[in-house]
Amino acid sequence: MADRLIQVIGTVEQIDTVAGCLEDLPPDQWWRLPYDEDEGRQTLYVALFKADAQEVMDAISEGLEGQEGWRLFSLPTEASLPELDDEEEENRRAQKETVNAREEIYREVRQGTALTPDYLVMTGLAALVAAIGLSQGQVAVVIGAMVIAPLLGPIMAFAFGTALGNFSLLGVATRALGAGLGVAVVVGVALGLVMPGSYPDTSMMDFSGALSLRTVALPLAGGAAAALMLSGGQTTGLVGVMVAAALLPPLAAFGLLLGAGDIPNALKALATVVTNIVAINLAAQVVFLAKGIRPRRWEGSDHRTSVRVALGASAGLVALMALALWLAGHGYVPGL
Repeated sequence: MADRLIQVIGTVEQIDTVAGCLEDLPPDQWWRLPYDEDEGRQTLYVALFKADAQEVMDAISEGLEGQEGWRLFSLPTEASLPELDDEEEENRRAQKETVNAREEIYREVRQGTALTPDYLVMTGLAALVAAIGLSQGQVAVVIGAMVIAPLLGPIMAFAFGTALGNFSLLGVATRALGAGLGVAVVVGVALGLVMPGSYPDTSMMDFSGALSLRTVALPLAGGAAAALMLSGGQTTGLVGVMVAAALLPPLAAFGLLLGAGDIPNALKALATVVTNIVAINLAAQVVFLAKGIRPRRWEGSDHRTSVRVALGASAGLVALMALALWLAGHGYVPGL
């Protein structure tokens, strides 16, 4: 069953170019609509399996590169007939269909990174709920705050932008994440100033342990799971990853403790936040690269699509985490 319908709209000459890119496909998988004389444009459709969509979209993009006035749409299909009878081909496609097209993943991560008033309000409300839950020792309330917090989106966008070497997406993700973290800290500090005092003796407010590999194991697993779901189009499972990543509780605790004047524990909470962000981002980058998500062109004059950008950023994050863990584990970082 074909589960992707590629629609290309352009001039007759552009559609001729697209048709030339599809010569290796069976003729029953693509077709052209009659030329519209009034609009001066023509439409071509390609019925594909998700496993083959990326290759075809790349071929079309390269064929029409530098030209204007054409559009390509990738449309998911609910069902199609007749069904595929070739078991060998079915197995091949099933093995490859664990990764969405690069453009489809980009659309998902870009939507989750938009720096809008709704994003800031949701982050502030999530931080408020988490801070209240922490101050009262209510685990269920903190879990609810993690579900509604949108902070995972910018982190995944940063990891995806690194895999593609896309500086524009990296900048957007950095701004959104920075703004979200700032809002959450301000809310936590404000609540800490309004409600100063001792907090319940629970593990959620306990940051006395030293940073170690155990500290990053949870966000590493959460980041890897999020990247797997995002690359496979299974975004409904990201809610569980938001809870598993445990990014919001230490961030809200940092604001609470800072507002209450408990600087040592506030710094411990901040160190946990930074470690979580780096670990989630690193794990997601590794998964994206392992799943074969690449820029359309590895090398070229445009350094945003260079593999060196992705590998350099990943190596830097690995070195940063290794150094931080080594220093903390050997007592070179006071209080951690």
